[in-house]
Amino acid sequence: MSTKIAVVTGGAGGIGQAVVTRLAESGFAVCIIDQNEVAGHELVKILGQQNRTGEFYRVDLKCAAEIKNAFERIHAKSEHIDVLVNLAGGTLHKHSITDFPLSEWREVIDVNLKATFLCCQAVATVMKEAKRGAIINTSSNFGITGSAGRTAYSAAKAAIIAFSKSLALEMAPYGVRVNTIAPGLTATARVMAVHTKPEWANLSKSMPLGRAGQPADIAEGINFLASDDSAFMTGQVLHVNGGMIFS
Repeated sequence: MSTKIAVVTGGAGGIGQAVVTRLAESGFAVCIIDQNEVAGHELVKILGQQNRTGEFYRVDLKCAAEIKNAFERIHAKSEHIDVLVNLAGGTLHKHSITDFPLSEWREVIDVNLKATFLCCQAVATVMKEAKRGAIINTSSNFGITGSAGRTAYSAAKAAIIAFSKSLALEMAPYGVRVNTIAPGLTATARVMAVHTKPEWANLSKSMPLGRAGQPADIAEGINFLASDDSAFMTGQVLHVNGGMIFS
């Protein structure tokens, strides 16, 4: 595999595919972690047609054993992991607080926060021993502003920011950087599916920059945080939201 290895969780999703493609363009061999085998293998095939390197690992990110196994396999093959991008997550369930089943609350926390913790834990020793590495975790504008009905999601995304800042301090003595990207309204198939065309058009026009974000916009931010261009940044939150919020 390439001398630079990036692992992207949720890499077969809407934003994930753009991130994987952008990192591959920057010279990374990309390990895609996702549950969607069809999309994951198709993306690997596309990368191969572009003379770029990608591998797919099917992992349930709610399962600590599966995460541990996947990262051990990646490290055994490549002997190093240079970048970890934790993209996997989502609102999953939206309810008022009085109607939010505990099982669904836990699922949202597990997919977003617990998975981020477990994947960071899986690369920590490898990166500390190498005395280099970059970790990019994913929050959301809702991790700053909150959102009615999204108490679990907003809580998880706010926690990811605090977790990442703490991890940045812990890893800094070893030359490992930890930053967070916070996307705003982004035109992925999953997000657009819950809106009618008129609703989506109005949402997009309401943005200060006059449009919703594209997956490529988020991918550029992540590529920056993964690159040496951000070598003196750690513990930061990079908002890519078209002016939705300022923080």
